[in-house]
Amino acid sequence: VAKADPSLPIVIDPILQATYLGGSGYDNAYTLAIHPQTGEVYVAGYTKSTDFPGIIDGAQEECDNWIINLTCYDVFVARLNKDLTQILQSTYLGGGGNDKAEALAIHPKTGEVYVAGDTSSKNFPKTAGGAQAILGGRYYDHDAFVARLNKELTQILQSTYLGGSSFDSASALAIHPTTGEVYVAGVTSSENFPKTIGGAQANKSGDADVFVARLSSDLTKILQSTYLGGNQWDEASSLAIHPHTGEIYVAGYTRSSNFPKTTGGAQTVHRGELENAFVARLNQGLTRILQSTYLGGSGNDEANALAIHPKTGEVYVVGDTSSKNFPKTAGSAQARFGGGDYDSFVARLNKELTKILQSTYLGGSGDDGANALVIHPKTGEVYVAGYTRSSNFPKTAGGAQANKSGGSNAFVARLNKELTKIIQSTYLGGSGNDNAHALAIHPQTGEIYVAGYTTSTNFPKTACGAQTNCNKCIASEYSGSGDAFVARLSADLSAGNGSSSGGSGGGGTCGHPMSGSKSPKVSLPFVAARRIRKRRNP
Repeated sequence: VAKADPSLPIVIDPILQATYLGGSGYDNAYTLAIHPQTGEVYVAGYTKSTDFPGIIDGAQEECDNWIINLTCYDVFVARLNKDLTQILQSTYLGGGGNDKAEALAIHPKTGEVYVAGDTSSKNFPKTAGGAQAILGGRYYDHDAFVARLNKELTQILQSTYLGGSSFDSASALAIHPTTGEVYVAGVTSSENFPKTIGGAQANKSGDADVFVARLSSDLTKILQSTYLGGNQWDEASSLAIHPHTGEIYVAGYTRSSNFPKTTGGAQTVHRGELENAFVARLNQGLTRILQSTYLGGSGNDEANALAIHPKTGEVYVVGDTSSKNFPKTAGSAQARFGGGDYDSFVARLNKELTKILQSTYLGGSGDDGANALVIHPKTGEVYVAGYTRSSNFPKTAGGAQANKSGGSNAFVARLNKELTKIIQSTYLGGSGNDNAHALAIHPQTGEIYVAGYTTSTNFPKTACGAQTNCNKCIASEYSGSGDAFVARLSADLSAGNGSSSGGSGGGGTCGHPMSGSKSPKVSLPFVAARRIRKRRNP
């Protein structure tokens, strides 16, 4: 602490800062990214609040939907300082229908902000001149959308619809580090999804298929799209671009017994009761499926997030599973199913998707689900976030919040890259219901940022945050209202030399927060994780 200002108190607390984020309606954060140049924190999701904070001077200052339906249902995008003590700018994004964001990425060269999700709005803003200017589906059906904003969130530079005549929704977004092209993945039930001719799979096969689309960086052209799926329902949750090969990886879940290109994969056969996770690998042009694999046991398994290890190039997947025989858990950090109906899982595959190198369960005696994943670019350690109902979630002793506080809490866990050891876990939440949907590592400080949803009126460490009070929280296990939250933790997730207990609501004197241990300095262009809507999540 030698460089600390001696006139200010030192606060030693591993939960460095948290903040509520929302208005008088329901607000939920689904995705999070750190700007590679400014270090500022961007969060997106959707809001039913007509008084969302920080909107003045934003790209869209008013919620468009409420005029028709007497309620707001728009995307929000918010920009905070890295300390989470100021909302620098927010904006609504949407038209007269329902609009929701599920993915967010920062362009590594231009610094512009890209958001993807789904919309039923015929008047979604700034689609004129876009790759698809008009809503493809009927009014009660949704199209996927992609929007591009300036980094200040004061201008919508370009938007585009993305979809056919039925339902389409985007759940994942990535920007190619070399070409700057925009890749989007999600689910479609449209027989006429745009630009699939010449793609790896030109025609829809089942009730709904995964789609993957490649757009120009200015969003004025769909360069190529492809379906991806078999004879049942297939849905993508996550997308990543391999840092060494430039190939495209997609993960999600499938009910299809004939998912394409699983022959030669790590798991060639669908084993699930209804759903298995899948991972697929495509070439950069989306004209070939190079390899796919199922991933799961005899229960139900869903992959919710995907990341590529920056050093080894190996593929990591997280999600939730009810399978007591999830593959390759022997010798792992947690070899056996913990309990409840679902456990989180973490799996590690070779880059070719021909071998499952290691898997592990991650959970206690209640229900647990992993929604987000990020790999530390310096240490190579694996961070996972989600929700837990378990009062005995593994390895929380010594964590930033050692004990569960509510009906469900968010969790963050840190594992070694081999997945043979849980280094540290922590609960994160108050006396209500809390769920972590997104996770990122700050490129300058190495600190861990988490975003999600809370109904806790006493979410920890919100004192001195950008928004200190929850505007619509109800401290109960289930409620129809709540706020988004963003939290910032030390990289080791541990209690350090201080202490932190759940449900504290922050407290103490506001000053320069200092973690109990040094966070490693890191350098990376962009790290973010996203999360699809979850049927089983609270």
